[in-house]
Amino acid sequence: MRAFVERRRTNPVMQNVAHVLSHSMISALADHFRHLDPRPIGGAPRVSLGLGRKIFDEGLPESNVPACSACHGSEAKGQNEIPRLAGQLYEYTVSQLAGWSKLRGQGTAVDTSAIMAPTAHNLTRSEIEAVAAYVSTLP
Repeated sequence: MRAFVERRRTNPVMQNVAHVLSHSMISALADHFRHLDPRPIGGAPRVSLGLGRKIFDEGLPESNVPACSACHGSEAKGQNEIPRLAGQLYEYTVSQLAGWSKLRGQGTAVDTSAIMAPTAHNLTRSEIEAVAAYVSTLP
């Protein structure tokens, strides 16, 4: 939400919504969403789940891609500033990773999303799709 308020992330709808929220409202929303435990919706292609799991658990050392689980947790439920990936919509995750340099990590040194820029850059489209498919299946 802060990234939308500070215009580091661009989305006209979210910027308008976030702009009217106070710091305490943003904190309350973050706390509320942190405690949700949604069930995965499903619908992602299942053909590359094995590769997605491998990338999530082990990374791709030869491509300088760390294991997703190192930051997002072994169950992909996130921790502190690191977001939950478990159950995330496949299409959303693909679009975010494929367009990372345009969509995220544009802000200040305290912008934790900037750490993902080299990782997203080093993933191929098929690897992005595999990771997105895998995390979309996680409860």
